[in-house]
Amino acid sequence: MFDRIKSTPAKICLMISALVTVVYSVNFMLWADCYVTGGADGCFTLISNETTAGMISYGNGGPETAFNGVLMFGVFMSTMLILNEGAKGMWKVMIPVILGFVVMSATVWAYWGDLDSSEAPKYIVPVTTVIYMAAYFLLKAEDEVDDGLSEFKMGLNIEDKPSLVAMLVVVVMGVWYSVMSVVLPGDRIEAFGIGESSQELLDAGLGAPSEVTVAVSGSLFLVYTIWTAMVVLDGAKGKWPILHPGIFFLIAATVSTYMALVDNVGELSRPVSDQFVLDSVAGPLAMLLVLFAYYRLRDEGVEDGMTGYGAGMEELSPNAFNILVITVTLILGLVFTANVMLL
Repeated sequence: MFDRIKSTPAKICLMISALVTVVYSVNFMLWADCYVTGGADGCFTLISNETTAGMISYGNGGPETAFNGVLMFGVFMSTMLILNEGAKGMWKVMIPVILGFVVMSATVWAYWGDLDSSEAPKYIVPVTTVIYMAAYFLLKAEDEVDDGLSEFKMGLNIEDKPSLVAMLVVVVMGVWYSVMSVVLPGDRIEAFGIGESSQELLDAGLGAPSEVTVAVSGSLFLVYTIWTAMVVLDGAKGKWPILHPGIFFLIAATVSTYMALVDNVGELSRPVSDQFVLDSVAGPLAMLLVLFAYYRLRDEGVEDGMTGYGAGMEELSPNAFNILVITVTLILGLVFTANVMLL
């Protein structure tokens, strides 16, 4: 397994990065409310923020933490793609991830302030960033990670106009969300209209998120924004490695959002602000736009060079990606449904 990475040190670095992102991703996606309340009253969580009732950070930002888990899920999928398929030409995956991780490392320290939760993220984020960067540089020699980088060209290089419009809309949405979340997280929090949270809301993990939590969302979202922009600027040919993780992220975001809405029917909930409605609609809209563009861009070679566990397109089913999308969607749906029903 993972024998398509020739550099053993790079492989180890990628595996560590994958392990960190999948642990945090699963914990946040499924048990964010328990994470932000420190596992109070026996609430299950793999990792706790180590808070108790009465602390500043207790019960704040459960939904936003869950969204961060979904964002990490896509990054985890991109790392697994490299481990499974090899690193040749994967600069287009790794450079945006590095940029997002660097911004996240900076924002975690810049916005931490007087938070009294566990400080583990302040150190795990930059350490993971360094490990991922090390993997990239170790992959340069034997694994040809930079193959094709010198041929990158700037311009609007999608020929199909409907696809170009769809991708540009997604890029604009991503830039707005990333910039607002990283540069003005306080304004984002105010737009949620949560106000002062009652103890009941805090116990449910529904208090207002911290600036750190919102800025982390923007930093991770930056990765997907750059991936999408690269398709627009460099053309669709062979860009399946950067579109697939984004598609999986958007599917996970849509499923988790609406499962959360179903779970909260008749339960304690935050005020329904305009920003909440906008965010709830934006995810599914972006998913539909990206899928629409992806299928139309097959004629422009978006799946050129696509492999599955190293096997080329000639050995894959013509519907290989369709099957994968349906399978991932069903698995995510079952996981989120089981989590709602059992916990």
